[in-house]
Amino acid sequence: MKLFIYIVSIFFLFNTLYSKDMKEEQIKVAYTYNFMKNITWQNETKIDKYRLLIVSKNKTLENMFLMLAARKQLKDKNLEVLVYDEKKDYKNIHAIYIDESFLEIYEKLFFKYEKENTLFISDNFEDKKQVMINLLKEETKITFEINKANILNRSLEISPNLILLGGTQIDVAKLYKSSQDALKEQKETINTLNQKIENKNLELTSKVKAINDQKSVIDTQTKNIKNYEQKLSIQEKLLEKQTKLLEEQKAQLEEIYKNIEFQKEKLSNAVLDVNEKEKVVESLIDLQKEKQQEFERAKKDLEFLNLQIQEQKKNLLLKEDVISNQKNIITIMALLSVIIIFLGLNGIRQNRLLKNLSQTDTLSGLYNRRFMNKKLEEEILKYKRYKTPFSILLLDVDFFKKINDTYGHDKGDFVIKKISTLMQQNTRDTDISARWGGEEFLILIPNSNLEGALTLANNLKQIIENTDFTTKEKITVSVGVSTFNENLNQEDLLKLADNALYKAKNSGRNKVEFA
Repeated sequence: MKLFIYIVSIFFLFNTLYSKDMKEEQIKVAYTYNFMKNITWQNETKIDKYRLLIVSKNKTLENMFLMLAARKQLKDKNLEVLVYDEKKDYKNIHAIYIDESFLEIYEKLFFKYEKENTLFISDNFEDKKQVMINLLKEETKITFEINKANILNRSLEISPNLILLGGTQIDVAKLYKSSQDALKEQKETINTLNQKIENKNLELTSKVKAINDQKSVIDTQTKNIKNYEQKLSIQEKLLEKQTKLLEEQKAQLEEIYKNIEFQKEKLSNAVLDVNEKEKVVESLIDLQKEKQQEFERAKKDLEFLNLQIQEQKKNLLLKEDVISNQKNIITIMALLSVIIIFLGLNGIRQNRLLKNLSQTDTLSGLYNRRFMNKKLEEEILKYKRYKTPFSILLLDVDFFKKINDTYGHDKGDFVIKKISTLMQQNTRDTDISARWGGEEFLILIPNSNLEGALTLANNLKQIIENTDFTTKEKITVSVGVSTFNENLNQEDLLKLADNALYKAKNSGRNKVEFA
């Protein structure tokens, strides 16, 4: 009888889904409800209510889901519908409906909720490898397709009745083959790029070698120029000596002319000595001719030296131009070296900045969740080796949603920043504070037992309660405390702190509890 009623219900559903008067939004809402109805989660008996996250800009669709949750139950339990807000961090989500208006964040959400075994219901998503249940529009008809492998990977069980709703199964083997082909094509592209990089490296090596060879040539030419300058200096000194010698010879010639005149006067007075004087005169004339010839030769040598000096000056000017060009090349090379060094230093600074950003929460200025998880692992290893005790505080701002709704998100951000500052100012230098998510904070307290952790928790609670946040009501926090021991692991420690926080919330908030 129950099977008959179920088949009649499915038939009625099909008849309703494909009626011409029903809107597409109603069909999608009905499909989503029945998808969740025919999926079984792990430990489903422990689920108090099912949580469905709607990721869509379609306000009509959002309202229909909200109306569905208000009017109907899912498997005799309440259905809670949440509308996606990128500023919020959602936990314990059983299913997500995401349409094509948010396809750019599909992959991010798909992997974020992988550990929570969340069912993904996508709308017109093209990448079949990452879909679980994908709605399709074929002309005027809404259908769906199922990637059974992805659903089973999330430890979800599929009811055979889900196939009866009219969906088709995706050929996973065919998808895998297309992925392998794409991977092969990417590998070939990478090999091509590596070959181009290797060719560029060879070209760069060749250019560097050419530059070094050019530098060697410049050094050789510089040495040659210095040698030419030394030779030119020696020749200039020799020329100065020859010029001085010619002047001395000229002075001697003038003295000889005077002697000749003197001898002529003597000849007129001493006829007897004419023959002897003529011989002397002839000898003097011969000597004069020799000196004249030497003078002419010295003059020609001087002119030749002047010509050589002029040519060497021209050569020197040409070499000075070459040296100037080579100096310009060297200057450019030096500037390029400075630029390369500057870029390298800038890259180091950027790497340091990226490292800081990767471990810091931008809003609060505290460490982020990933960095805190790493520190918890290190502290557990220290405990196992040295038995050094440590504790953690998990703080949550009371009625934070009300603060955002009443004063706006700017005031909510201000509260987060203010509490972060108070935590940094009122903890030890060895304590590590992090924004755990949303309005939650986690403080790691090394070398602290439960008593010390409770003292710090109560101090922080009191300080925050007495701080003026420029709101009508006081801003308070609830705190859960847990201390590590050899019977716990990291997950157990966090779970204990979370349970203590839950206890503080349920007992009236603005309290400290431990587990």
